[in-house]
Amino acid sequence: MGGINRIVAALQCQRRLPLAAIRLHDNVCNTASLSTRYFSSSIAINPSLQYNIRMPASSKSIRCLSSSTTNSSPSDAGMAAYEIRRAIETNKSNQYKISMATHLSHAGLSRSNNNNSSNIKSFNSPLSPSIDLATTYERPPSGHYGEDGMIYSRSCNPTRKLLEDTIGQLEMTSSSTKDQQLVASTFAFSSGMAAVSSLLLACKSQVKLLMPIDVYHGLSTQLKCLNDHGIVHKSVDMTNITKIRQQIKEYIASGDDGCIVVWLETPSNPLCQVTDIKEVCNLVHEMDKSQHGEGRIMTVVDSTWAPPCVTQPLHLGADAVLHSGTKYLGGHSDVLLGVVSCSPLTENGEWLAERIKAVQVSIGAVASPLECWLTLRGLRTLHLRVQRQCDTAMQLAQYLNGHKNVKKCHYPGLKSHPQHAIAKQQMLGNKFGGMLSFEVESESMAMAVAGAVNVIRRATSLGGTETLIEHRKSIEPEGSTCPAGLLRLSIGLEAPADLQHDLEIALEVASSI
Repeated sequence: MGGINRIVAALQCQRRLPLAAIRLHDNVCNTASLSTRYFSSSIAINPSLQYNIRMPASSKSIRCLSSSTTNSSPSDAGMAAYEIRRAIETNKSNQYKISMATHLSHAGLSRSNNNNSSNIKSFNSPLSPSIDLATTYERPPSGHYGEDGMIYSRSCNPTRKLLEDTIGQLEMTSSSTKDQQLVASTFAFSSGMAAVSSLLLACKSQVKLLMPIDVYHGLSTQLKCLNDHGIVHKSVDMTNITKIRQQIKEYIASGDDGCIVVWLETPSNPLCQVTDIKEVCNLVHEMDKSQHGEGRIMTVVDSTWAPPCVTQPLHLGADAVLHSGTKYLGGHSDVLLGVVSCSPLTENGEWLAERIKAVQVSIGAVASPLECWLTLRGLRTLHLRVQRQCDTAMQLAQYLNGHKNVKKCHYPGLKSHPQHAIAKQQMLGNKFGGMLSFEVESESMAMAVAGAVNVIRRATSLGGTETLIEHRKSIEPEGSTCPAGLLRLSIGLEAPADLQHDLEIALEVASSI
């Protein structure tokens, strides 16, 4: 770093460096003793011990400093430092990896502005993205919109595209330099269920869905409608790889060149079961390659309960990942939105991306610009919110797990959880999610507990800043496998002690009735 420090000192006009002239001209930057840590093959050492660093082709030809840095203006020094740093960042040998927390904190930020002022284009960008509400755009006199031209907001909207690009990057953020440039093709829809139906419509008929026994009831409810259109489904224990293999074999044996979709939901709603995503994806890829015909077998993960800072299914082999953005991504109980991201790492992921885009544009269940903007705002604090929610969930799970009036507590972070080892391996940063459920003696007692809370709110949904409690059996459709005495908790941002005190009183009151 010695060379860099000398240049920075020079650029700040703090001292004079012999032969340390910094001149940016003709797309070449000549500096003295610039550390080879940041540059490799682009450096040539000349007889005067100066390094020639090739700048990006887009760099402006500017003469920043003369042979004496003390003669430079502060503005020139700033511009020189900017150009050098940009050269460092664009050099392939400099592989520093920005963390997901930083990506999230900058969600939606751009280096360009929207005021068409070319002289400050890269230096005057807004620190909150704008909301583009226009539904249609003026057509050029030539009649050609161009490759990136806007036509109609159903097909493309700048705010929606910004959200899709941001989430696509988050799904692929990795410590591996191999994948750091990959972005998942992402599509935003008007709700989580619109995302589900659009994904299934994108699959080649006949669609055969294999889904978990314990799953969000909205999926099975939607499938009752889709069954009339040729989509069939069966349920299986997604924690049992032998049963999954057997069911896929039965689907293959039934013939047809359509799509077999293995649908994972982990953690599951409401029992918090954890599926080994990597194991199931490896099985599906193996069986997909070995089958004959034009059919496809693919994996889709509903990771609503485990946002990208908790689990990244595409890195574990999934072909697509789905989120109800209404929940953690938005995070403030004021968004209705769903997203699907398709893997750039699998053939099925790339195939699915093209088809989902066609469905999104033609069917038109797109997310509104305002919902997209609100979700972008929510993403900026996602990592902080989720960390707090996970920490509190663990504390409450441990409290409930030992409570005399609680039969069972379901939370992946508990060592007693049957899939704790899997959760610890695939859920990032020792975070096990902000959702948990617990069972009491009877349905009547469960309703009494929910009725006795004061700080915690009685409501459906999840992922917001407020803690919610819900008796699931009474809200799910007939045939639900949910235990009658089960209560689901979505942990918010309140003080953990306040939530524990609230539950303590509620359990005491309920036990007295």
